[in-house]
Order: sequence, then C-alpha cells, then structure tokens
Amino acid sequence: MCPGREPGRMTDDDLLAPFDLAVIRTTAQHNDIEEGALRDALAGHQRTMRANPGVKDLVYEWRKQYDDPVLVRTPDVFILALPPTVWEEYADYLEFEDETLAAVTAVHQEQTIRTDAVEFASIPEGHVALVAGRP
Repeated sequence: MCPGREPGRMTDDDLLAPFDLAVIRTTAQHNDIEEGALRDALAGHQRTMRANPGVKDLVYEWRKQYDDPVLVRTPDVFILALPPTVWEEYADYLEFEDETLAAVTAVHQEQTIRTDAVEFASIPEGHVALVAGRP
C-alpha cells in the first residue's frame, strides 16, 4: 500500500485510468478549461458513479431504463450510449458549469471513439457516450 493512502480509497489517477491523458489534454485545450480542472471534474464524476449507487447498479438501472445502452463491457470499463439527460443530472449533482459539462462529455465521447471495440455508428443519434471505470 502507498504511504498515506487509506485502504480502499481510490486516487484520482485510479479514477482516471479509463481515459488517455492525450484525450484529456487535447479536450482541455479545445474547450478552454484548465487541464487540472478537467481532471478533477472527470475524477469527481467517476467517484460519484462508484459511490452512488455503484457502477454495477447504475449500469443495471440504465439497462432497464434505456434500450441496450451498453456498447462495451470489459473487466475494467463499461462504455454506454445514454441520452443527454443522464449527463444533465450529473451536471446538476456535481454543480458543473456548462463549460465543464461540455469538456467532460467531450472526453467521454472522444475516448469512446478511440476505442477499437466501438464503431462510431453504434452510438444512437441523440445519445452521448459515458465511460464508467469498473472498481
């Protein structure tokens, strides 16, 4: 265990594992948001999904609520295509400014497009990608 790290406590680096640093960096530059602020927002979102009510439970609920939203499931990550209302709820809960929400969703979308297992055409029109790291 790392010194000073609580057992079971995820670090921001752990929470950001599903995302390529280049995607985060480029998205921050193109969306006029500081990279550190974008990393914090992404980590906060991942932490919230894990804690409230948990990634597995969220995916279960989304599968019941939406038509086949899971695009990819691996031991490390779920990639889903969800209506923008899901992101709007997270933005409200996490108190994201519009610019932060746009950058966070852009990272998820770009990371999904760069994933070999996902064809861009498999994201239904009007839906947005969501990458959920699996604990």
